[in-house]
Order: sequence, then structure tokens, then C-alpha cells
Amino acid sequence: MSSPNADFPPGTVVGPDGMPRPVAPDLAAHVLLASSGGRDSLGALARLSQWREQGRFARLSVIHVDHGLHPDAPAWAEIAREQAEAFDCAFDARQVRVKRSAAAAGRGSTEAAARDARYRAFDAALAEAASNDPAHPPVLVTAHHAEDQAETILLALMRGSGGRGLSGMSAWRPRAAFAHWRPFLDTPRAELEAAARSSGLAWVDDPANDDPGFARNHLRHHVLPALRAFWPDAVSRVRTSAQRLTMEQGLLGELAELDAGQPLGRTTLDWRRASALPPHRQCNLLRQWLARLGCLPPPPERLGEWLAQLRTAAADRQPLLEWPGGQLRRYRDRIHWLQSLPEPTRPRDWPDDQSCLSLDEGGALCRRSVSAESDDGVRLRKTTEAWRLRPVGGSERLRPAVGRPSLPVKQWFQDQGIPPWERPAAIGVEIGGQLAAVRAGGHWLVDVAFRPQAGEPAWLLVEGGQPGQV
Repeated sequence: MSSPNADFPPGTVVGPDGMPRPVAPDLAAHVLLASSGGRDSLGALARLSQWREQGRFARLSVIHVDHGLHPDAPAWAEIAREQAEAFDCAFDARQVRVKRSAAAAGRGSTEAAARDARYRAFDAALAEAASNDPAHPPVLVTAHHAEDQAETILLALMRGSGGRGLSGMSAWRPRAAFAHWRPFLDTPRAELEAAARSSGLAWVDDPANDDPGFARNHLRHHVLPALRAFWPDAVSRVRTSAQRLTMEQGLLGELAELDAGQPLGRTTLDWRRASALPPHRQCNLLRQWLARLGCLPPPPERLGEWLAQLRTAAADRQPLLEWPGGQLRRYRDRIHWLQSLPEPTRPRDWPDDQSCLSLDEGGALCRRSVSAESDDGVRLRKTTEAWRLRPVGGSERLRPAVGRPSLPVKQWFQDQGIPPWERPAAIGVEIGGQLAAVRAGGHWLVDVAFRPQAGEPAWLLVEGGQPGQV
């Protein structure tokens, strides 16, 4: 039975963010199929197994996630295992905990919380696969098919989404350092079901798929059949419209790059050039920028209101827009996107026998014994006094050089362009009870009293690495 995905066309396609996407995995790829054990997953497994035998990729594994939300979940995991073994695939079952606080708001919230937990498990599996077998780069595959795509687009329409949401799911999307591939978006559900039936294997029938309380189930069981009764090719019509919107989103992405005059992959955007744009071009620029960052954009009306504040606010003001996708803040001539505010620095001792100390923001701060003549990194005079990391106050002062007056840390923050919301996360290095250095935004300020003299032993401070012992 043929399918639009039976063969992989060469080259790349343009994604809804205007960036090129591959149409097939690397020949050495390790495909990880996310399987519920249902008929769609089984049909996808059968098709992927054929592609593996044809050499379209090197390895095929199955990952199954138990959310702990249904009493039959262990039996479902066993069915998924039997399916994987039948196709000679490695099987990985993982249990996750769905946060009840998120689930308590209703069935939709339960579904969203379960999805978040599931994809965290997938991300962990991708990272482990890459670490265990670097020669075969992992790719996550899900069995989303043509009807899933149509349902997603109709749901986006009912939410009042714009062109990006109405473009539907993309066949390829990045997941951190890896990729998520949906090869069956043009494949009708009936084809996957036929492949599942021909395998002769049992599959899972999740009763949640028939729960009318879920909007997607209402579309699946009532809306799409009604549309097909009048337009038999309704699903392909919806898909065609989504493909056209995808192309238009690519053009809007190119326009945003021209308007920005800078790369759109960073979490900070220089706004000087964009400040002269008309409001609708500013709105498009911000929405395309946030999409490149993988962020759900704010509602258009709220974004428009914030842009109006931006145009009228004094230069020293910091207009704030918060929504579930994060925060937008202005500082000077730059727009910053934050998922959340940085955590304030915690005071803690740095023992003499520990070369590196973990940082709350991730990574570590390390000290190494070096010659004072070394020009690399930040150097502090070597003493036997106790070290401590702690937060710093803006009124504290350090003297940056001999013959120069002491400088308030607050003034140094301003000179370095450190936004106010990042300043509580600045790290003070205290030696012998005195503030010796401050680190913020990748910049360092060292008091001259703690700088090593020529020929004097010194500590070199470097960022990165893992906490460990000398």
C-alpha cells in the first residue's frame, strides 16, 4: 500500500520558521519510536522496520512511557514490549510522574502535564542514546498522521491562532541537540491501521481516546466525520491550506530577519533598528524571533499593547510582558526574552580541598593554581584565607586598579550593561571575609588588593566543568 512517505525525497524543505529542515534522517541515525502500544504506533513500527531493512537509517528502538494515570498501564507496557520484540527492536520503558498540581485543574491540564512529562522522558532517552552510541545520532519519531495534523489545525483555529499555529505540526523540529521527526503527517490513519493489522500483533486501546471531554476527541469522532460527509477529501484540504501557510510563514521569517538586521537565534534582540518599523512589522519581528527560540508567543493583543508601551516609555523604563511562554523586558536598546528570572545567588563556603563549585545557574566555577604571569582568565592572589561565594549589594565598592578610586558595584553593573533583573544573580567571591571579586553577565571586577603581583602564586578562575575534588 503506497504512501506519500514511502520514499524519502532528496534535499531539504523549509520549515514554518523559515529554516531548512531535512526530509530524511542520516543513514547512520538511530531512530527512537515513541510508542503507546496503540494501533498508530504499531503501524508506524511496521513501516519504520521496512525502512530500516531498506537501509534508510541504521538502528530502530522503541521507547514507551508509563504516566501512572491508568491501572492497565503495566499491561500496555508489556504489549508495547511484545511489538518491539516482534520487529527485533530494543525496548525502553520509562515511568514518569505527572504533577498533580498541574493535573488538578481538569482533564485538559492532565493531558498537558502528561505530555510535558512524556517529552522530558524522551529528551533523557535521546541524550542517553547519544552518549552510549555516538556513532549513531538519535532521532525521536512519533506516529502523528494526516488526521492528527487536521485535528491539530482545527484546534488551533478554535483557539484563534495565527498563521504559525494554523500551519500545523512540522515534519522536523529540533529538540535541544537532537531532532523530532514526524514522517507520517501525510499518511492517512487507515494506512497505519492496515499496517498494524497485517502484523498480526495485539495493540492497546486507550479508553481516553474516546473520552468526549477532550476537545481533540470531539473533533475526531464528531467534527471530522461531519466534514467528510460533505467534503470526502476534507483532511487533504486542511493539509493543503496548512502547507500554504507554512510557505507564507517562511516569507514572514525572511522579512523579520531583514527588519532585525541581526541573527534571530539569541535571547537578546537589539531594538534600535526595529524601533523605526511600523507596529505590524515590529509585531511580526517579535513573533518570528520568539518562534526561532522555540517559545510560544504571547496573544497578539497583549503583544500589541506592550509594543505601544515600548514606544512611549522613557528610555530608563523597563516595560514588562509576562505570559506562559516567558517574559519580554527592555533594558536600554535591547529586548530580552527570559523563561524565568535568574535565581539569586546563595551564600556558600568554598572548601580548600574542592577545586570546583557548582553554580545554581548550571556549570561550575573552578580555581586552578597558576603563575601570576599567566594572561588567561581571572587571577586572584593565592592566600590561605577561607573562600566563600555570596550575593553582592549594589552599594559595595571595589577598587579596580592602583591609583583609581573605589567603584560602587552598582556603577559597574551599569557600565557593563548588566540588566537589573540579572544583578541579584551576580556572584561575589569573598576571601578572608572581604569581597575580592564580582562576576555578572560573563564579566569580572577584581579588587586591586587581591590581584597577584609579579612572580606571586595565583589562583586562576575559570567557568564550566563539573564540581570535583583537587
